[in-house]
Amino acid sequence: MRRFHIVACAAAAFVLLSCSACKKIPAGTESTSGQQPETGSQLADITYQVNVYSFADFDGDGWGDFRGIIEHLDYFKSLGVSALWLSPVQSAMSYHGYDVIDYSALNPRFGTEEDFQELIDRAGEQGIDIYMDYVLNHSGSGNPWFQQACADPGSKYRDYYVFSENPSADVAAGKVDNYAGAASPGMGAWYALSDTAGRLHFKWDWNARTMTVTASEEAAQASNPGATKWLYYGDGKLAGLYETSSGIFEITVDFSSSWGFLLRTSTTSWDNGTKWGGNGTALTLGTPYTVNNSSAKDIPFSGGVSYFASFDSTMPDLNYGPYTTAASSAAFKDLAASADKWINMGVNGMRLDAVLWIYQKQVDANVAFLTAWYDHCNATYKARGGTGDFFMVGEAWTDTPPEMAPYFKALPSNFDFHFWWNLKDAINSGQGAYFADKVIYSRDLFKAQRAGFIDSIKLSNHDENRAAEDLGRSLEKEKLAAAVLLTSPGKPFIYQGEELGYWGKKDNGDEFIRTPIKWSRSGGIMLESLGGKVDKEMLSPEISVEAQTEDPASLLNVYRKFAGARNSYKALAGGEIASILSSNRAVALWTMSCDGQTVLVAHNFSGNVASITLSGYSVDNLLVSNGVATGKGSSLTLGAYASAVFAQ
Repeated sequence: MRRFHIVACAAAAFVLLSCSACKKIPAGTESTSGQQPETGSQLADITYQVNVYSFADFDGDGWGDFRGIIEHLDYFKSLGVSALWLSPVQSAMSYHGYDVIDYSALNPRFGTEEDFQELIDRAGEQGIDIYMDYVLNHSGSGNPWFQQACADPGSKYRDYYVFSENPSADVAAGKVDNYAGAASPGMGAWYALSDTAGRLHFKWDWNARTMTVTASEEAAQASNPGATKWLYYGDGKLAGLYETSSGIFEITVDFSSSWGFLLRTSTTSWDNGTKWGGNGTALTLGTPYTVNNSSAKDIPFSGGVSYFASFDSTMPDLNYGPYTTAASSAAFKDLAASADKWINMGVNGMRLDAVLWIYQKQVDANVAFLTAWYDHCNATYKARGGTGDFFMVGEAWTDTPPEMAPYFKALPSNFDFHFWWNLKDAINSGQGAYFADKVIYSRDLFKAQRAGFIDSIKLSNHDENRAAEDLGRSLEKEKLAAAVLLTSPGKPFIYQGEELGYWGKKDNGDEFIRTPIKWSRSGGIMLESLGGKVDKEMLSPEISVEAQTEDPASLLNVYRKFAGARNSYKALAGGEIASILSSNRAVALWTMSCDGQTVLVAHNFSGNVASITLSGYSVDNLLVSNGVATGKGSSLTLGAYASAVFAQ
């Protein structure tokens, strides 16, 4: 399969596709078509982020699947896409897949291995690569490795996770390998393994919001069939409590649970505050323990062994031992073997989840680990006969570009969160004059770490507010953001639904920023995978793919038009950026140059008409635009939130 890695022309030794291979539209021809050129067109390495569970449902079970993606490969072609980043597709505990229970098996809801192979092959025939999302920081607590590690201290899988009988002492003594010497992880908590078994009495004081558990020699009680409060423990056991006096609920049970217990006020729902739990600390027998229905974490018993999790108790951190020898650890070897399987099937890239936390934000340790991981995967890819190098992008979510830059020592690419943060601030403030300078600042930092770096630029993703939400649901601003993304240097990623103008706030629930695609005006949407948590008001007939395809001025067609231009001009596809100081603070100006071709890029970040006079540049040959862009010679006028690209 073809591999396209477009980077700065200046780093020609690292470019896998020569800029001279780009197809050129004659100067002065405006690229208005939503379709790509037929030959040699997929040059810009645009990637589409697919939520497999909510993209397209082929079999009608309410879940997206591999065949749904296959059915819509033409949709990706219309967006100029040359790679798909799939949300985790391995067998997992939850709909989103970031709690893997088997790294070598696929989630059966998405289809079979034959279906996945067909997706890889059919996409490859269209010049589209498949990237897998890989979760290396943690597994799901339902993973058999973790289950065996908890059940048997002598199991080999005990070393696959981070266990301690005295966490504070072990951290202080430097015995916790994945802290890499840090005194505090910055995120995460220790969770006690609840190996408690025996006859216990549970007393829930509803008025005081406390639970008291004591050992008991009284007879165990059957579940109360008329209960309004329940004890949840073990492998899905549910015992109804008895109200022994006003607001006091009690039961004695033969208790056995590897994780502890929770309390419930509903047998059918965990929502709307019906789940009651703790705050992450352990319960001591005989001592009242405060419960809540907000954080509501599992309630373990004190004493014994604890395990560490960066995110929550259902995602225990994997343990690779000292970072200097991580590649020789059993966990690394098993995960690497699973990666080999998918790479040998034809997967050409990976997105790595949560790379900062593998060794708790300890940069040198993370870089050493990621270097070993990338080298292994790249070697497998080359042994398979892959062309060039394996693509890998890290989720190095840092506060500043200097903090992110060192991760380019290990990986060819990292997500540039700062690109979007700077862009939305500039658009919302109506000032674009300094945007290009910020892009150049970051790129210079990255280049210092890796000459052939690939800057993976994006707007929003599955963990952030939707771009439309952060832009005030302004369609004009959304079109501008799309045009800026597709005229900037780097490897653009388009998040599922972003091209349709989907909005949503993360605080309302992750499901509402992972919305299913509405394909037609009258057709339905899949509801099962997201538990029905979709904004049906947003998913109107006019936001559908069908409606927007028919509307030349739609956001979808702005994406298609600018993607077509990017895939047609080597300067846009693989050029390096140079900033031009604008006399109007609302206007962002820069050039993109590659292999003798230069284009002038202009964006008006404000809601007012903006006019400028350029020195040494011409606006006579318009290549692609959105909104009103008029000019002659060196004089240019841009309408509100308008964008234009000119040949030089």
